[in-house]
Amino acid sequence: MKAKGFTIIELLVAMAIFAIISAIAIPLYTQYTQRGYRTELMSDLLVCSQGLERFNAVNFTYVGANPGGDDTALDAAICNPPSVQQARYAITAVTTRNTYDLTATPSGSMAGTGVLTFDEAGTRTWDEDSDGIDAHDNDWEEG
Repeated sequence: MKAKGFTIIELLVAMAIFAIISAIAIPLYTQYTQRGYRTELMSDLLVCSQGLERFNAVNFTYVGANPGGDDTALDAAICNPPSVQQARYAITAVTTRNTYDLTATPSGSMAGTGVLTFDEAGTRTWDEDSDGIDAHDNDWEEG
């Protein structure tokens, strides 16, 4: 009677193939999800901008939209985006009477993916490596 089953060599070859596929697929999946989350953030920044514009239309100033003062989160009635709710980004605002600057700082699973900004003039920047020098001035596209 002949034994049935797999030999140890066959199992090792199957495990090696699985390891190689995993080594390629996991980083690609991570990059894919990070791009998706960054795209969601871009939409969230535009929604927050619209909220600030509505606030300005009623109050004739941007000051007061973030009750904690400059470099704090916006009032949830103005902007409460999914990227903040899911703790992937923290969106803060610096406001004056006639201007605002929104800054999205990555956190959690998005940490280290770069800071995005948006202002009242529509200027979009992405400091991809968070070194303080905008790698893509006026551009949220990946380079």
